[in-house]
Amino acid sequence: IGSCDAAKTYSTPDTASASLGGTCRDVAGNQSAAATFGFKYDATSPLVTAAPSRQPNTNGWYRAPLTVGFTGGDATSGVNSCEAAKSYGGPDDGAASVGGTCRDHAGNTGAASFALKYDATAPQATASASRAPNANGWFNAPVAVSFSGTDSTSGLDSCPGPQNYAGPDTATGSVNGTCQDRAGNPATASLALKYDAT
Repeated sequence: IGSCDAAKTYSTPDTASASLGGTCRDVAGNQSAAATFGFKYDATSPLVTAAPSRQPNTNGWYRAPLTVGFTGGDATSGVNSCEAAKSYGGPDDGAASVGGTCRDHAGNTGAASFALKYDATAPQATASASRAPNANGWFNAPVAVSFSGTDSTSGLDSCPGPQNYAGPDTATGSVNGTCQDRAGNPATASLALKYDAT
């Protein structure tokens, strides 16, 4: 043997029928027939999609556990496997995410993540009277009760308007109202009062 073609490198395109060929020559100058090495080449990661098992509860927020599944596509070698679906049930977070991967038959790995907002915690709700009791902790005339709330994750969505209490006479009266955060979690506040207008 006098010489052979130098080693060749293949880097593109992705294909299931790639090949590289070369020849050798002997000392007398005779050239061999081309020898070809055929192979399959895929250097591209699969495309991965992450999808939730259900839609958000309210205003784009989830307030109960959900599952995120992963699927992939690969035009050359095909998808070999994807990670199993994953569940998310906390912590509360306005910028949470669930990620997963798929692998093609060439060993390339692709990843995707599903971004979500999660709040499973009820807001803090408060009830307050518009004025102090008349005497000895008793109200003897109608009183308005207002409701307010706070929520550190999704934010407060709504509270009921003021409610008037004007009877019946009782030592164990109460006025209740429910606030709701933007994820749809409810919280009830109650103001206990003693009322005697007679």
